Amino acid sequence: MLFDSDIAVLGTGVAPLVAAAHLLSEGKSVLVLNPDLDFFLEDSELPLDPMVEPGGAFVPDVERLRRGSPEFALQQLRPEFPGAIESWSASGASGPERGHSAGYRDPTAPCVRARSRLWVGPAGHEPLDALYVTAEDEGLKPQLLEGLPLVKRFPGGAPGAEFLRGVLIPKSCDVDVSRYRIGLLEFLRERLGAGRLVCGASQIQPMPGGVRFHSGGSSNTARLREGVLVFWTPRLTQWVTAQANRVELVPPSRPRGVRLWEQWSLISRDPVDASVIGCTGDMAVWAEIEGIPSPAVVNRLSVLRAGPLVKPAEAASPVGGETSWMAPESFNAITGFFDSVLKWSRVTVRAMRPRAIFEWETTRPWFLSKDPAKGPGNEGYVLVVPGSDGPLTEVIRGARAACELARENHE
Repeated sequence: MLFDSDIAVLGTGVAPLVAAAHLLSEGKSVLVLNPDLDFFLEDSELPLDPMVEPGGAFVPDVERLRRGSPEFALQQLRPEFPGAIESWSASGASGPERGHSAGYRDPTAPCVRARSRLWVGPAGHEPLDALYVTAEDEGLKPQLLEGLPLVKRFPGGAPGAEFLRGVLIPKSCDVDVSRYRIGLLEFLRERLGAGRLVCGASQIQPMPGGVRFHSGGSSNTARLREGVLVFWTPRLTQWVTAQANRVELVPPSRPRGVRLWEQWSLISRDPVDASVIGCTGDMAVWAEIEGIPSPAVVNRLSVLRAGPLVKPAEAASPVGGETSWMAPESFNAITGFFDSVLKWSRVTVRAMRPRAIFEWETTRPWFLSKDPAKGPGNEGYVLVVPGSDGPLTEVIRGARAACELARENHE
């Protein structure tokens, strides 16, 4: 039949697409079910790991710092993507990662941009001191910046940081989320066809040996030789909760809550240093670029601000109340940052993109079944995959690991 496959993947965003591409590369037939009419309506992937949190007390662990490197990003992005993944280095290193190097570069390809990461805080700030010591012990070559060097390196210039202190770690990066996910989606549309890439799927119900769903005004049944991978984002919370209740199962891993993020796009009055990602308090700041940076002056600034951690139900209604998106405290925080750090008297806002992203204690996948006969190693499994939103490289890594776990348990 039209929908019969080896495996079905359920979810929105990049995670189910990466899983589908990975399974196709292993010779599997795949059915993709998306409850939304658009794969990226939830917009739950970030171009980088912000490594900030409200209050500014965040200290990234060493493993997280290493996974923020351009080498790690390229390692994650390249396997499933059907075309080139370009790279650019702000340091001007020789070889293929040299900025504006000779040779053919695909101007439309997703790009991994290597930049330094600069955390700024008051002198004697314990998290900042702890970050420097940790990075030094692990050989990440941190630098301490103060005064004019710190002011010059912070994106957008930071006259207000003259009396602050900064820790700069050379290797970090950001990636082109939009180009990556659109390229992957177009590839899968060509490989799977409209019949196996279903948007607007509803009433999705796993059953022994398959899955039922509604789409296009009709009820459909797909026979599955293996099982279903479910990529849990806030959009899938109601479905996952209902399925767990149906089998009287307490999910082994639950989200701590939903972090509300605000990504502001601003016009800078001064040229923005494209070589640095700045972090101060609950904000990450960087030059807004798509693709390989051109030699022209960059005058757009991205500010990613960490908002409150709320319950999933509250994130579904981001209007009104103290935890709403675009609340007065959001504008106060942004204008306060420009007043105190960048010393801008005026701010021109191009856009603000809100995101609701899970935070987890653990992202280990789990099987949605109380019956061992329907769990790992048997047909009809349903594997729930947490951590399917957030930094793009982490989403890809988690989706690939879930495919490997499903394969190992089915063999």
